[in-house]
Amino acid sequence: MRRWGSLLVAVMLVSLLALGVSADSQTKSLIINPSPKSDIQVRLWADKGTSDPAYRVGERVQLYFEVNQNAYITIFDINANGDITQLFPNYQQPNGYARRNRVYRVPDGYEIYAAPPTGEETLLIVATRNNPVDYPELLREKGLERLLSRLRRRLALAGEDWAMDIYALRILPERARNVRLDVDSNLWGVTLYVDGSYVGELPQKVELAPGEHQLVALKSGYKAGIRDIYVDQYSDSGRWVVRLEALKQPRSSSVEGDLRFDFEIKL
Repeated sequence: MRRWGSLLVAVMLVSLLALGVSADSQTKSLIINPSPKSDIQVRLWADKGTSDPAYRVGERVQLYFEVNQNAYITIFDINANGDITQLFPNYQQPNGYARRNRVYRVPDGYEIYAAPPTGEETLLIVATRNNPVDYPELLREKGLERLLSRLRRRLALAGEDWAMDIYALRILPERARNVRLDVDSNLWGVTLYVDGSYVGELPQKVELAPGEHQLVALKSGYKAGIRDIYVDQYSDSGRWVVRLEALKQPRSSSVEGDLRFDFEIKL
C-alpha cells in the first residue's frame, strides 16, 4: 500500500472535504457556468456517491470523473485552512488527457487515504479543451474563491474553452477501536483484574477500549503484577506474560530462638 507523495494525496483529500456539503450550494454557484459557448461538461464523484459523503481518517477514498469532450483534466484540492494542492495529474498518473464519455479513476494503481485535519473539504475539477492547466502560482492562493477568481482570469486570457465541477465531502475522526491483549502466566492460579473488576484465572483474552486501563495479576504468596495501558488509535493488540515474584517468608528458626531466649530470661 502506498501513500502517494508522503501522504500529500491523503491530506489533499481531507482538505477537499473541508468546505463540505454545507458549502455545496454556495461553491457550486460560483462555478456552475462554463466558459461562454462551451459545450464541455465534466463531472467528478467518489465511491460514496454525492449524498453527504463522509470518510473516516485512514479510510480509502476512490474518485471518478468523466467528460463529454476530449479534454485535459486537472483536479485541485482545497483543505480546511484554504491551502491548495493539485491532486491530478500527479507523478503516479502524469497523463491528464481524458477522452470523451469514458470513466476515469483517481487514484489508479495506487491508494489515497483520508487524513487529518478533519472537517469539510472541496475538490475542484477543471476540463480544458486545448491545453492543460499549468499555473503553479495558483497553488499559492488561499481558499476556493481566490482559486476560482485567478483560474478564470488565466483561462480567459489564454482564450481557453473550459468547464468545471466541484465535489464536497467530509472527513471524520478515526473510529475508536478496541485492542485485544492476551494475558498469560508461568504460574497456575493467577487471577486477573482489569480496572478493579475480576476477570478470572489466567490465561485470559481481554478487550480494551480507548482510554486508560490498569491490569493487576494476583496470586497468594506473590507480589502483584501490575501493568498500566493507554489505548488510542495507534495502539496494537499484544500479549502480556505475567511473571510474579514470590514474597519473602520470615525465617521461623530465628523467631523460635528469640521466643525461647525471651522465655528463659523471664525465669
